[in-house]
Amino acid sequence: MKRLAAALLAVSMVLVTACSSGSGANSSTKPTTLKLTGEKDTSKTLTTFVTFEPPPGFHGNPYAETAGPNWSLQPLLYEPLCDYSPLPEREYRPAALESYEVDGKTLTMKLRSDLKWSDGSPVTVDDLMTMLYLEAGRSTLWQVMESAEKVDDSTVRVQFINESPLNLNLLLPNFIMAPTKIYGQWADELKAYVEKYRVWDEANNRYKFDTAGDDVLANITAEINNYKPDAINAALYSGPYVLKGMTSAEAIFEKNPYYYMDIDIQKVRAVRTQNSEAFAAAVQEQTFTVENGGMSPELTAQVEKKFEATLRTIYTPQLSQIGYLFNVQKYPFNIPEVRKAFAYMMDRDTLLKLAEPGSFNSDVHGSGLLPSLIPTYTNEGFMDTLPDYSYNPTKAEELLTSIGWKKVNGKWANEKGKPVKIEIVTVGTWPSLMYPSEALSTMLQEAGWEVEFKPMESANVLDYMSKGEHQVACYFVPGMSTYAHPWEVYQQTYLGAYATRMNFPALKAGEDRVITAPSTGKQYNVTQILAKLYQSTDEKEIKELTQELATVTSDYLPFIGLIEKTAPLRIYDTKLSVADGEIGQSQISFYWYGNLNNMLMKQLRAGELYFVK
Repeated sequence: MKRLAAALLAVSMVLVTACSSGSGANSSTKPTTLKLTGEKDTSKTLTTFVTFEPPPGFHGNPYAETAGPNWSLQPLLYEPLCDYSPLPEREYRPAALESYEVDGKTLTMKLRSDLKWSDGSPVTVDDLMTMLYLEAGRSTLWQVMESAEKVDDSTVRVQFINESPLNLNLLLPNFIMAPTKIYGQWADELKAYVEKYRVWDEANNRYKFDTAGDDVLANITAEINNYKPDAINAALYSGPYVLKGMTSAEAIFEKNPYYYMDIDIQKVRAVRTQNSEAFAAAVQEQTFTVENGGMSPELTAQVEKKFEATLRTIYTPQLSQIGYLFNVQKYPFNIPEVRKAFAYMMDRDTLLKLAEPGSFNSDVHGSGLLPSLIPTYTNEGFMDTLPDYSYNPTKAEELLTSIGWKKVNGKWANEKGKPVKIEIVTVGTWPSLMYPSEALSTMLQEAGWEVEFKPMESANVLDYMSKGEHQVACYFVPGMSTYAHPWEVYQQTYLGAYATRMNFPALKAGEDRVITAPSTGKQYNVTQILAKLYQSTDEKEIKELTQELATVTSDYLPFIGLIEKTAPLRIYDTKLSVADGEIGQSQISFYWYGNLNNMLMKQLRAGELYFVK
């Protein structure tokens, strides 16, 4: 609790500083209220902003690796076990669960008796068990969980290995997405996989999976990926809405007729724009009831001017960051000096001006940590011991010449005298990705780098990274949005999805990730350090382990952050009531934190989201 309170204070200080330093958080909107009173109007449609793979590729399997209901659609379609927020401190409000109880290492979950799938069949404890087994091979859960047991027709008991405060994050925010009658066959196979191939890892004080089971897991994963049900006619949903229609431009949702509670908004239109120009046009045409899409400072100013009489804007915490992900196995970014030279070429003050309002600089030391939480998880003065990658073209040039590169006719050539061409990919539809990376490409070209700037669709960027085809990508980099804890940053970096996106060598099941610091040659078993950090409840030890990971990350530099962001929530419809907050300001102790549709659905369940007549 003390750490979370300190984290909140740190977030408050950074956000207030960001918003008072010309970041754009203070807009020209009129000081109206967010929460409205009056007779509710349940006939209106709420229009929100989403991203998804368009038809015909889209399908209804949320466990497939591509083209199913993703993070922006899941809050509309599925019920979480609990609504969750780390702000102002970790809190889990039961949703699909009627209640939960923690007793040391034991978590007891009691499922609601009135929760149903969208075909009217009950959501059962068996479905909850199916969900748990589908996490095998997908998350850390089966490494830190001793057992999961169906106690009775409403209760599941989970036994963890230790009392880590992070245990609940692995389970309680998860969505109920796996009806046993559909996914049970794979849950049974994964249960057998867990029972046969899970072994105790003495070094890390947790379980790991034997490499003998790699092919088994790969086959099960392939089977799950190949299941692509019709999202409208065959998929089942547990949340407030069901999908009723979809085109390449939008998805239509209507109230789930079997949802367990009355909701005040019966229909949702979710708009997908293909690029930044289309999104800008949609905003200018007042397509959205509410949105938090990225906009350039110029477009933001135009929108605030055009709708100054009606627009209400607040800035919600994200605990996320945008920056550059290096392909650590692909030339030339397999060379640490090149990664560091690239970092030194980032004129952050200039690039920040091109990012969406509400953004502020990420850590210039390359530690991976978010500036808003650095004071909570490191000792005073520690960050000064790390390299400072602030804009410094001279240092960039020194690093390149140190590996034998030199300029030929004003262009950088490698130690063999051959020209070096680099490619920067990014998502063309997000201004905070597109505009700063386009400007950085120009800066690099002026400094003698040969650069190809390649904007793409979001799904294509992810696919490009997952296949290891990129050199450097401007994208979201590891953040702390789920746990508000440094374990999350480094778990994502070295063992999670971002390890794939940065093309770290694949690990066999149970294999440790060992990183050698380029400057010192010191080896860091980051798998073991992360295991200790996950388990630790001692503040001093947490800081020591965090600093160890920050040190190797700053030196190895698999990615470099550019901005930490808050999200501007813009409300265009004057009749929409949302949870109260301060208009034009960053929300500090904001329980309604989260991505747009997660935030909206939390408010819907709490009776905070509705239209008035």
